[in-house]
Amino acid sequence: LTHRAAWLIHECGASPQGLLAVTFTNKAAAEMRGRIETLLGLPGGALWIGTFHGIAHRLLRRHWREAGLPQNFQILDDDDQHRLVRKLLKEQGLDEQRWVPREVQGFINREKDEGRRAKHLEARGDATRRELIRLYTLYQRRCDQLGVLDFAELLLRSLEALRDQPQLLAHYRQRFAHVLVDEFQDTNGVQYQWVRLLCGETGRPFVVGDDDQSIYGWRGARVENMQHFRRDFGATVYKLE
Repeated sequence: LTHRAAWLIHECGASPQGLLAVTFTNKAAAEMRGRIETLLGLPGGALWIGTFHGIAHRLLRRHWREAGLPQNFQILDDDDQHRLVRKLLKEQGLDEQRWVPREVQGFINREKDEGRRAKHLEARGDATRRELIRLYTLYQRRCDQLGVLDFAELLLRSLEALRDQPQLLAHYRQRFAHVLVDEFQDTNGVQYQWVRLLCGETGRPFVVGDDDQSIYGWRGARVENMQHFRRDFGATVYKLE
């Protein structure tokens, strides 16, 4: 992926500002940036390289109005989110032995990771699920009141901002002619939707992945996204073996 980025710039005349490179950890993103800088012999400041959450955060800081956020919105880490869920359960008079905060938190995050708001969910006659949906609604209302975003919300809110603001989406589609994604087998539902939306019909996405090395199924990774990518983009596959 790093060699492709350098090749696009050196051999194909692509603008460094026209590349978006995404991976999963800050360490991997820093390594990617360092390798590309070395290959290009240029500082990587102009390059948009980062994690999915980091890029989404960057977009939301720039376009907080379009996303319906306060300018000084804050990020909740996992522990902050857990404390907020516990506080909400206490306010609702719910027993933590019955409504385990980590399980409620997990339900909310899983739904967000698939791009689903509480209003999209149905209880299907399940009383427990109905209460979880209600808690998701109350939790998000509280987050909006406080001007805070959890990690899953970063991606979902940036996806919605791009989807619901045609001019904003057109700007970034025009800017990022090349979208490069590493470790694609670890993308979840909302990350796949994000890539697909940003690339549209004319973008040129390039992804690297190994369907035998998917390690984040416990947090919503969908290895089948590799097959969906081949189908949705008519991709050519190069096997590095």
